[in-house]
Amino acid sequence: MSSNWDQLNRTVINLMQKGRLKEALEPARRAVALAEEDSGGDRLHLAVSLNNLGELHHGLGQFEAAAAALQRSIDISASELGNDHPEVGDTLANLAELFVAQARYDEAIPLLERVLDLREKENNAVAAVTAALNSLASAHEAKGDIAAARPLLERCNGMLEAALGDGHPDLGPVMTRLGLIAWQERRLTDAESYFRRTLSLYEQTIGPVHPEFAKTLSYLSDIYLANGLIAAAEPFMQQALEIRRETLPEHHPDIAASLNQLALLYQAKGQPNDAEAMLSGALEVCVHAYGDSHPATAQVRNDLGEHYLNLGRHEPAEPLLKAALDAREASLGEDHPAVAQSLNNLALTYACKAAYGEAESMHHRALGIRRRAFGPDHPATTQSLDNLAALYRAQNRPEDAEAMLKQSLTIWEVSAGKAHPAAAQCHHNLGTLYAAGGRYPEAERALVSARKILEEALGPDAAQLATVFESLSQVYEEMGKTIEAKEFAARAHKIRKPEQMRKPQNN
Repeated sequence: MSSNWDQLNRTVINLMQKGRLKEALEPARRAVALAEEDSGGDRLHLAVSLNNLGELHHGLGQFEAAAAALQRSIDISASELGNDHPEVGDTLANLAELFVAQARYDEAIPLLERVLDLREKENNAVAAVTAALNSLASAHEAKGDIAAARPLLERCNGMLEAALGDGHPDLGPVMTRLGLIAWQERRLTDAESYFRRTLSLYEQTIGPVHPEFAKTLSYLSDIYLANGLIAAAEPFMQQALEIRRETLPEHHPDIAASLNQLALLYQAKGQPNDAEAMLSGALEVCVHAYGDSHPATAQVRNDLGEHYLNLGRHEPAEPLLKAALDAREASLGEDHPAVAQSLNNLALTYACKAAYGEAESMHHRALGIRRRAFGPDHPATTQSLDNLAALYRAQNRPEDAEAMLKQSLTIWEVSAGKAHPAAAQCHHNLGTLYAAGGRYPEAERALVSARKILEEALGPDAAQLATVFESLSQVYEEMGKTIEAKEFAARAHKIRKPEQMRKPQNN
């Protein structure tokens, strides 16, 4: 049996390394069956085959089958080798990764802590320990606990520098992750610094025509896009796409990621046709790479549906969003945050059709999923609260809308601080709600709060202030304060049409 099993096992691993997961599935099943038939042989062959099969099922989005195979592999390895053997740790790490993909963070994190403990007991295992630190940090990040993730990555970075020196390419992924955390914490200057250091490191080691170099370019361009520096972001995005097309297979998922990123840029530039072309290309890549029902394919379908929603094209959006929801529920489970995203977007299409009952039910379900996944006071819940508020406004239910918006404001003030731009958006939403109900003094106070936060955080000419100034102008007009109304109307116009406000040059 051993030679036949060895051959099958090599075939499976070879196909997996090439990304040909569907082709690897049948030989992987045969390897399991062959190992099970050999009742007097090495049961570790069965553990290895089950681990491979579990990884394949995971890659194909078949999570229930993946968990069963991986758990069985762990049980056999632990029985044969003991609970503290490195091979047990390998499969535990794979099972934890599966749980992270399913947003089962409270189950994944103890497994990853156990893996880290096992790795630390091994001698001269810097690479194994740093990989375990990285994985545990990833789980905390996915749960939204970046404060727990940061020290793990900083420790990982320090270990790698001590072991390899500060010019080794293995430092690149960790510095990239630290940059992403800085970005989430709105330390954009620190994030840019991490990404630029990583680019410099890669340029001197693996070279500028490499997929990891392209990935870092993409992150750096995201920083520029977040700061509204579209002209600076676009060449980096294009360069990343060119590198990926040159170095990766035609339908590699990273190519889809670049196309998706360019779609966001074209949306920001007001080029919806170009954005649609990018998203359609990304969807084609994902369908070819993963199949129709994979979570990655569902994500791109969702993004294309969102694109149509933002253009007011609800008819083409709805079937895409429904397909994304169905795929996510089937592959990720009904309580995954990605399901909440699909429910949120699909609810918007129902609201546009005045199907308010169905829309409200979907928004409440999305809110429940987010509260269970992240906690009741996490910023991730505020999208559902804000959308429920908008739905209640459309139904002339101002008290219910106000309650949702106040919850959203409290969450942002507690989690991010009272001076965060997201808190300004909440104040603005409350201000327009009060104005719609004729509660003008309250509207004025809310809108002035929004104005002060944005001016302090983003500067007096920030694009986000134009909407606040327009709302203030309307409120002052209703209050009979004509001078103030004209002042803020002019300030909004200056932001939206700055070229018309410049003084003519003397010839």
